[in-house]
Amino acid sequence: MKISSLDHVNIEAVDVDVSARFYEDVLGLKSGERPPFDRPGHWMYCGDRPIIHIISPLPDNKLLTGSKDAAISHFSMQIEDFDAAKRRLDDCNVEYEETNVPATGLRQLFFPDPDGVLIELLYNPNR
Repeated sequence: MKISSLDHVNIEAVDVDVSARFYEDVLGLKSGERPPFDRPGHWMYCGDRPIIHIISPLPDNKLLTGSKDAAISHFSMQIEDFDAAKRRLDDCNVEYEETNVPATGLRQLFFPDPDGVLIELLYNPNR
């Protein structure tokens, strides 16, 4: 098996519309076409690809994985302009942590979405 790329991240959100607005307003993603699933949600597009899937939790907060112990530290998206990303977060009043990866030139911005999911924006000057 050979993995070619990460397809999407699925997030369970208390209010799927609030989360969709956050991903639109802060990250510039667009809510788009989504299959008619049995619960509310949004597919957030980057260009023509739905990279973030937002869904409401199942009854009794049972996770889609079937495990209440499922966890993810964060997910990361590459950005082309670090300073523009910082300005966008500042304009949206989003608090973030800025870090530099030693000896790599990589720069990171970390911040939570409305449900506490940690997002990383990664700038790689070598790309």
